[in-house]
Amino acid sequence: MPLKVTPAIVIGGHNLGEADRIVVFFSRAAGKVRAVAAGARRIRSRFGGSLELFTHGRLLYFERPNRDLHRVSEYAILHPYAGLRTELVRLAAGAYAVDLLRGAVEEGEPPGGLFDLLLAILSELEEGRPVEVALRAYEVRLLALLGYLPELDRCVGCRGAVREAAPLAFSPRQGGLVCPACRAAAPDPFPLGREALGFLRGALRAELRAAARAALPPRALEELGILLRAAYQERVGRPVRAAAFLESVAVIPAPPAGESR
Repeated sequence: MPLKVTPAIVIGGHNLGEADRIVVFFSRAAGKVRAVAAGARRIRSRFGGSLELFTHGRLLYFERPNRDLHRVSEYAILHPYAGLRTELVRLAAGAYAVDLLRGAVEEGEPPGGLFDLLLAILSELEEGRPVEVALRAYEVRLLALLGYLPELDRCVGCRGAVREAAPLAFSPRQGGLVCPACRAAAPDPFPLGREALGFLRGALRAELRAAARAALPPRALEELGILLRAAYQERVGRPVRAAAFLESVAVIPAPPAGESR
């Protein structure tokens, strides 16, 4: 079994037997990696607290070719992101960010820029940035890296140039803006005001750190939260499991009646 070394972040895991643990990492070199940490639950485990959720570390693991479960040799902490586990709102936000990524990628898929994006959002959340704005910026950047690049300059129905003074909508299924004339025919139009539209355009161009510092009114945050979650479900094909936890601590708006999670 070849020994692999890569920076990684703990994004999940569950117990195995009486002493072991299966840990899910997201790594810079290999993307999602599932591996057994033998003896991780023993009192004197060599892993200590290194396998906690969000922990950024240096992963050494034995790769088992043609298998989806590898074996952890060592995980050395680079940054624990312990601050995310001391405040409920930031814990919920971190879990939501991790769940978005975990549900969108399969094992063996190249990570591209996703590792750095996850590292960036965990840093923003730990540093105390406004949670709602940081998560909206993360969602936009994540969708872009997954290939979801919405049309924000023309109507996806008639292809006409949009007038920002007009009441606009956004269709996740059609992948972009919908003008007033085409709104009735859109399968899933969500209201989109000028502030929210400006944020979407800016977040697609900017790094997460810059986008997370935008000032947005509550209405724009609500519009973005609902339509970006719908866009994620349209692109990925699954709901976000951690959304309910986030809603329970009042960080994101609940979805409209009838929308599945």
